[in-house]
Amino acid sequence: MAILGQNNEVVSAFSRGNPFDKLLRSYDEFNSIGEPLYKAERAKKHYKMSVKAYESGLKVKELYGEHRIPLSVIRKRLLESNRTYEVISSILRENEVILITKEEAGTMDGALNKGGLGLRSVMPDDGKCRLEIAQILIAPATMLNKL
Repeated sequence: MAILGQNNEVVSAFSRGNPFDKLLRSYDEFNSIGEPLYKAERAKKHYKMSVKAYESGLKVKELYGEHRIPLSVIRKRLLESNRTYEVISSILRENEVILITKEEAGTMDGALNKGGLGLRSVMPDDGKCRLEIAQILIAPATMLNKL
């Protein structure tokens, strides 16, 4: 968060590189004691899961970790904010990962001309949640999961 609290020139330069992407992704890739979650079975205890992913019995490596809000939107919100600690924390908390099936990801992220909803890097125009538009429901048994 200290990097995001720097002046506009520093943040602007940093935001053009891969480290900025890594910063956003690393926020939710570890649990509260620092264990990695990406593609690890322990992710099922920390991430919420769609009903289909939960019921599928698939290993985490076979599922798709989808950010509730696209990273491009999170990035834009961070850069356009006043970047106080409270604002940065609030925006990063929205950076939640949900485990879904690859088919669900294809529906939500896929191009409109290929039968998808085209929501890979944008939010729906009506302000609704991307998951809701894609009719992806969260499994009740995972609702309390957290990092």
